[in-house]
Amino acid sequence: MRAHEAVDPAARQRFEATITEAERHSAGEIVLVVTHACDEYGSAGWRFAVLLAGLVFAGLAAFAPPLETWIYLAAQALALGAGHALARIDAVRRRLLPEALVEASVAERARRAFAEHGLTRTQGQTGILVFVALLERRVVVLADAGIHRHVGTNDVWQEVVDLAVAGLREGCAVDGLDAALRRCGELLRRHVPAPDHNPNELPDRVVLED
Repeated sequence: MRAHEAVDPAARQRFEATITEAERHSAGEIVLVVTHACDEYGSAGWRFAVLLAGLVFAGLAAFAPPLETWIYLAAQALALGAGHALARIDAVRRRLLPEALVEASVAERARRAFAEHGLTRTQGQTGILVFVALLERRVVVLADAGIHRHVGTNDVWQEVVDLAVAGLREGCAVDGLDAALRRCGELLRRHVPAPDHNPNELPDRVVLED
């Protein structure tokens, strides 16, 4: 599912209102990024297509009567095309991806998003990124040094991650993500409450990447 399909205009307004409320009561500057996928993962599709072509050839060789060479070639070509097409379906592609590759791709894309969207440039180092990868069904929370000094270990953010991931896996991504943002706001309000002078340094907008 593309980011703009998962987050329609009503959901976008809902998230932005939740972010605004969270920032009103804390020093945090939250940016929500929702992306379709962190990588093309093209090699996974071709590996699946080659495997499927190999199985077709083996099946014909084992169970069919002897055939002309062109039939074997045509069957393998069709299998390659079908395998590559199937691998473009998110539900199929997700099952083809090695866990280590997914973790590395999501972590790298989240780090880049943190820099790209200005989260390193807040005056008090209070930027916090909530990064959602739809294909991978992964959520990453990254906090700048000013937040990290007060909140502490990453275990605290795991509550936020768990709420969002549960929504993705249960087919209620919007509710899950809104609950995650609200929990993020609660944690920020507890650990880094809003100072007397609390300017809004970053736009309270949702970034959608298809």
